[in-house]
Amino acid sequence: MWVAAALVFAVSSSPSIAQHLPRLLLPAVGLMGAVLVTIAFVRSLGRLRRTFMQFVVSSVALVFLVVLPAIHLQRALMPSRDRAPRALAGFGDWFGSEGYPIFRRHRGLDVQGRPGADVLAAADGRISVARDNADLCGLIVVIDHEPPYRTVYCHLSEIAVRVGEGVKRGQRIGAVGTSGQRPWPGFEHVHLEVQRGDDINAIEDPLPRIVGCFDETQQYNAERLVLTYPVRC
Repeated sequence: MWVAAALVFAVSSSPSIAQHLPRLLLPAVGLMGAVLVTIAFVRSLGRLRRTFMQFVVSSVALVFLVVLPAIHLQRALMPSRDRAPRALAGFGDWFGSEGYPIFRRHRGLDVQGRPGADVLAAADGRISVARDNADLCGLIVVIDHEPPYRTVYCHLSEIAVRVGEGVKRGQRIGAVGTSGQRPWPGFEHVHLEVQRGDDINAIEDPLPRIVGCFDETQQYNAERLVLTYPVRC
């Protein structure tokens, strides 16, 4: 069972593998795995003196494969208090959008959105990339803003802009999807990154620059890059 659980965990934590599997396969296997891990944990309690190592392994598996994802699911289903879209994974997190551990820090902000919902430009700029990236990002749009910043939008289901086109804050640039990654139902999102200069690894947390939901009647600060959420509130 533990070999199977390790394989499932590795696949779930690797979008490059997960994106090639049927979308509901991993949620179904993950649910069955959670049940098996819970049963193993309960059984190990009765054999604690004789199988201390199994108890430790079961406890760790219970926390990372059952408890933390369950807490994450509860947060994802709860409505936000200020109408703002929910962030499923933040910048620098060691956990992905479903609540499972990932093998490197998260590069951006995963903003929850309904499949097919509009993806909005977070600030004025010009489109520099609009294509299928054929990697973990899937359908990608990149907007260049006042130097040296650009924003990156991943996992779209469609792209509504072309390279070289100027866009305004709040303009529709595509739709929420699952390209490049296969998030579980209810965890669909837009991956938003802020990059500086020409180095794709020169990234920063988008959240401190987000000033709220897009409001066409509001005037936004033009002296520094400020962002609105990439989905409607």
